[in-house]
Amino acid sequence: MLQALQSLTWADYLYAAVMAYILMRLVTNISKLTKVGQYRQQGGETAADLDRKTAIQNCVALFPVDTVHFRGQVFTKGMMVRITTFQKRIIEGELIGRNEKGLLCVIVGPHIIAHEIDKIEDMVEMTTLMQK
Repeated sequence: MLQALQSLTWADYLYAAVMAYILMRLVTNISKLTKVGQYRQQGGETAADLDRKTAIQNCVALFPVDTVHFRGQVFTKGMMVRITTFQKRIIEGELIGRNEKGLLCVIVGPHIIAHEIDKIEDMVEMTTLMQK
């Protein structure tokens, strides 16, 4: 056995080390994927979900005013709104609040958008749009 090990070249040792590293990474990646899959099936939260919740909590802290008065209408935190800006961009999402500097915070899908109230052309509650 010792004679067989002595007959190996440095290239053989290098090849064995590289193959061992590749196989180890493959096994660990597969085990991580199966653990994440099982965790999601059990209803667990992923890191992205936790990051999103943290970002929303920070947004709530930065935009503490729950009611927004815009052209005679009152919008409250949690309402689904459709905002049209002066640049004709449409923002549809859940209203989080506003701050004292005139910024409005809206959650749109995976994004959190802050926009100046002074640069909003129109704001409508989404349930009002669906009734029309």
